[in-house]
Amino acid sequence: MVPVAYEVLSGGAINIFVKLLEFLTNLFYLCAMTLTERIISTVGTHPEGVATTELVALLREEFHSPEGSSLTIVSRLVREGRIKKEGGLLLPGSGFKPAFHIVPDEKTSKLFKELKAALPFSQTSIWHTDAILPLMHDIPNFRLTIVGAERLAAGSVADALENLTDSLILQDSERILLSRLAPGRELVVVTPQVSQAPVEVSDGVIVPTLEKILVDILCDNALHALTGSEAYAIYAAAFSRYALSRKTLLRYAGRRNRTEEVNAILKETEK
Repeated sequence: MVPVAYEVLSGGAINIFVKLLEFLTNLFYLCAMTLTERIISTVGTHPEGVATTELVALLREEFHSPEGSSLTIVSRLVREGRIKKEGGLLLPGSGFKPAFHIVPDEKTSKLFKELKAALPFSQTSIWHTDAILPLMHDIPNFRLTIVGAERLAAGSVADALENLTDSLILQDSERILLSRLAPGRELVVVTPQVSQAPVEVSDGVIVPTLEKILVDILCDNALHALTGSEAYAIYAAAFSRYALSRKTLLRYAGRRNRTEEVNAILKETEK
């Protein structure tokens, strides 16, 4: 009886459960976004303008935000110059900075979804380091796909990845890591991901926010090797080009014991 029941469960109910888990994960990361961030993101993706009524309806649906609360935030952003109002339309303002969003390519998206199918209970994120090349002065001669995984699950995630890609799989904690970062080599590196790390959903794939990446380049061996001494330049470029949340950045830096280092970089780059 048990094998039959398990077969039915694994064949049908587990697929349903995985879909439910994906939905709840997407909902969780959406809720983690603030009203202000959602307004900026929506206006930024509509350079032709988005109707105020349409935006208010969107915020009511996603955040259950009363119209008055949404309009108060919109008015503040207009005063700050981050968005502008023309008639009934909201557009990016002169002081507008777009949000940084990673859009995974087909290969990265496929790898993430296959990994979630193999380990449906794992909390993972994924991104390719090509996403931060525009923030760097010197282009590194090796490329990395970074898979964030809970520390206790890192071994299982690495094992699963071995069966899903031909790329060399390494864990960020391995001593041989730096010796494997050879020119032209495509690597997949499993890095530690702490709870409450700032991530978001992009095309059904969980990816890090720029705030997370800015802290991780100071912590993770592979990313530190990739960026070298460019941390200050990357921070300066990131803050000059994109809308970032200092609160999110410093909160995550605290979780990774890098608050002092991040504050020092911010102080230096603001001179």
